Amino acid sequence: MRVTDESGVEGKLQGFSFNSNSSAETNEWGKFDGSLGPNGGYYFYIMTGGGGAVPFFMDAATMRVTPRCGALRTCRLPTGGSFSYVDPAILYGHFGANNAIMAYNVASGKQIKVYDLNKCPNLPADLSGYGGAISNSGDDSKFVDYSGGRMQGFGRLVTFYDRASDHCYWYDTATGRLGGSGIETVSIKQGKLAAPAAPRLTITSGNLPAGDYYVQLTANTLMHPNFGETLPSPEAHIHLNSTGGIAISAPDIDNPFGMILAGYTVYIGTALGQEMRQASAVQGQQDYTQSAALVKGGTPPATSTAGYNVHNARVSRDGNVVKVIPQNGQAMYLWKPGTTDVSACSTHGEGKVPDIASFCGGHTVLGYTHLINAGGPGSTTSLLMRPTNDLNRITQLFPSDITVPMSMDSHWSWNNTDPTDSAPVCGAYSRSSFKLQGDGTRNSATNPLLAVRQAFDREIVCVVTSGAPTVWRFAHHHATGACNASAKDGSCFNAIAIGNVSQDGKFFLFSSDWDWSLGSDPHAPGCPVSGRCRVDTFIVELK
Repeated sequence: MRVTDESGVEGKLQGFSFNSNSSAETNEWGKFDGSLGPNGGYYFYIMTGGGGAVPFFMDAATMRVTPRCGALRTCRLPTGGSFSYVDPAILYGHFGANNAIMAYNVASGKQIKVYDLNKCPNLPADLSGYGGAISNSGDDSKFVDYSGGRMQGFGRLVTFYDRASDHCYWYDTATGRLGGSGIETVSIKQGKLAAPAAPRLTITSGNLPAGDYYVQLTANTLMHPNFGETLPSPEAHIHLNSTGGIAISAPDIDNPFGMILAGYTVYIGTALGQEMRQASAVQGQQDYTQSAALVKGGTPPATSTAGYNVHNARVSRDGNVVKVIPQNGQAMYLWKPGTTDVSACSTHGEGKVPDIASFCGGHTVLGYTHLINAGGPGSTTSLLMRPTNDLNRITQLFPSDITVPMSMDSHWSWNNTDPTDSAPVCGAYSRSSFKLQGDGTRNSATNPLLAVRQAFDREIVCVVTSGAPTVWRFAHHHATGACNASAKDGSCFNAIAIGNVSQDGKFFLFSSDWDWSLGSDPHAPGCPVSGRCRVDTFIVELK
């Protein structure tokens, strides 16, 4: 069933594209309500190409959809959000202010404030800038948010609010510090680099005066907007009997969490504890030589910032675990709010040390007490399921005879899970990583972007999570991932079928450019050969 078209919504938003939420983990569906209409139905929302979210109602029997504009200007909320798992009409989100967790009633058009995150005790960073996405537990008592920075991937703060206790906790991913209601602020080692070992120094030629020199190094991680920096290494001492220089060997940097390294920084002084910065972000494998006179610079940091920025964060349905995905690292983290318990899992194959679990790559989704992701090992991918309290206890969900190339992308939705995590998980496959070039036609025989090579290729599927491995293949989503028939695969993010399953598992919402057949974006005409082709939203019944 096609939800939208180029005519827009109630005379507004003509020509706009309409797409599902960019995160399949988000809950775009309200709970089924038997009192809505003659057959019962659901509230849901979709995103617009110009920003914001349009709420709808769908009849459960006829699949007829109706916009729920109410008093909304241009029939859209400022942002998307996450529907309640308890009240069919409540949608949680920011809706205008990063610091506020709001509850919007789709039926009445009214909203209330659930919590002001600025009240979170000892909050270490500003919440302004990019507004992340609210996620909620299965009983709507616990909420997680991530925010800050100029854009997604620049923030460093994850917040958790427990409505029942009115407690709030936070996790600063740049510094690796945890704090909040009634607890002491503490630092953890997970997700950040340790200080390098003391540098190795030798005398070389140069113009430094004779005397004593003390050297410290810090390691740098790629962070936004500035690189992160570890605490300084122990001091190393060298004495020059005459004019000369100091050759500093590149430090060995222990990097078990797979942080993206930006190099190291050099601090030199003429007395203990008087080091000043002489060079920043020296390439990690490159030795450094101080041959010129020392300059005045900053002193070594007193706090490590060699952590990571946040791509997104989600709360488990039982509300006990927060999953944090870095923007710049090769591990994901599970945090138990109110504690210092943070576990790590490698997103690039096997963990480098025993306390880092393996094979958490691909897009992930949380249930009540389990995590699902598409990952290895090997050259093909399976669908993996594991308990959040034992990340190395992995169950393969696919039948053994199914092989899917690692380069085939997938996004997973599990809004329908139950407290035992035994309901099927649903998702859509695409080929957004092949970077194939289109040939300008809509001919599947010649255009490689339209060719179907195997089962699951550009399909919507659901997979059982308990019992015998079983996969249901429901529909071809016709999403190309390309801006037009001449473009490269993966060039248009919203033309990837990122979908969302209803809370009862009966319907799946997704967006698609339908093989470039939906007309042109009014701001970039030329579809299907050039420009940008429109995207619309569709719903498939899962039966």
